[in-house]
Amino acid sequence: MCSVRSTLQKGFTLVELVVVIIILSVLGIMTSNYIGMGVDIYSDIVERDRALNSVRFVMERLRREVTNALPNSAAVTADGLCLTFTPIVAGSIYSDFPISPATGSTGIISPISDYSVVSGDKAVVYLLAADELTDSNKVRAISSINDSKDMLSFATESSFPLSSPAKRVYIVRDNLRYCFIDSELKRQRNSDPFVLMAENITGSFSVSDATLQGYALVQAVFNLNFDGQEVPVVQTLHINNVP
Repeated sequence: MCSVRSTLQKGFTLVELVVVIIILSVLGIMTSNYIGMGVDIYSDIVERDRALNSVRFVMERLRREVTNALPNSAAVTADGLCLTFTPIVAGSIYSDFPISPATGSTGIISPISDYSVVSGDKAVVYLLAADELTDSNKVRAISSINDSKDMLSFATESSFPLSSPAKRVYIVRDNLRYCFIDSELKRQRNSDPFVLMAENITGSFSVSDATLQGYALVQAVFNLNFDGQEVPVVQTLHINNVP
């Protein structure tokens, strides 16, 4: 009877309990670290994916707007942080236009079926440099277009100084600006407030003017910061239009 009682009372020793507790603690720490590493990796992937998606959105928006820019309207600031350009609203070929020394208040063009005049619209002929956008002789305000969409009326008597070699006339409305400001990329239309396009990003712009052999090029460099490491993304855009 005594031997049976002593066998039933036998259990874990203190040392065994301590060993089990230590093993369970180690396993718990390893498991929590493993889960923590997984969460950190997932968070890092999500953050990188969000940054890349933001850049993809900006690149697509920039591509659509820049490729339709008025020839020779793209320019960058001296520090390369801001790009300005003027998108084209509509374009046509003129047949009878007030080109110097001629003057007139109207101009005959090939019909633009899907165009209607909006306040602020301007006609441009043979722009050679971005600063000529402020030249009242090369940029003329449009007051109306006739019902057959083949005659522009100007707000004042006009005389464009130079004829386009291809007799092209472009209609523009807004000036756009993209700027890298304090690790953010922002967009501005005319003098409106800046609109945030992307965060945690730096970069620069450059412009190569058109030549007889090729179109003008705009290069945008977006620098993304991943865990203190800067990753550049380069986008090169063609301005398809010619003067």
